[in-house]
Amino acid sequence: MANMECRYALISVYEKRGVTDLAKRLIKAGYKIIATEGTGKKLTEWGIPFISCQKISGNPVCFDGFMKTMSFLIEGGMLFDRANKKHLAEAKKFGVKQIDIVVCNFFPADVIISQLKKEGAINVARMFDFGGPTMVRVAAQNFKYVVVAVDPHDYGEIKENLTSGNFSLEFKQKLATKAFRYICSYDKDVSEYMESELNNNH
Repeated sequence: MANMECRYALISVYEKRGVTDLAKRLIKAGYKIIATEGTGKKLTEWGIPFISCQKISGNPVCFDGFMKTMSFLIEGGMLFDRANKKHLAEAKKFGVKQIDIVVCNFFPADVIISQLKKEGAINVARMFDFGGPTMVRVAAQNFKYVVVAVDPHDYGEIKENLTSGNFSLEFKQKLATKAFRYICSYDKDVSEYMESELNNNH
């Protein structure tokens, strides 16, 4: 990985099992934590320091919070090529942090659909997550340099690798493959709901 001033790990999770222990290990290994609001509350309970996503992105609080993680500075930190001198120079020029680890999972689409239908919500589709899947997709695409974790069951192996100081390319690709499958499953639930609503309206 590129030798930048500081490495960052971004954590944004619906399933918070095991995340505080992982965050502690990341800090011990020299990472600074970036966290979204909900995850940040959990970290605060355990006295774990973090930087808010909004502080990194500079996004204003608007549109009911839908744009919290959609940012050039967030996704750019995952996407740039650490071996490309031009990318490194541009990251430095524009203040892009090097985000090397992304821990992200999101509220299950089927649960959203079930709960909102019970509440009589009209525009269910508007509540589907797009920021989380975007971050996971970007991180997985750049798996050569970025570790992406969507499953708490993988935290143990990540912590072992943090101790040894080395993530193999095979391990990173395995996690990226799981991440893409995770997104596909989420999108499948969303598309099936949309199709069912379309059929119900005819």
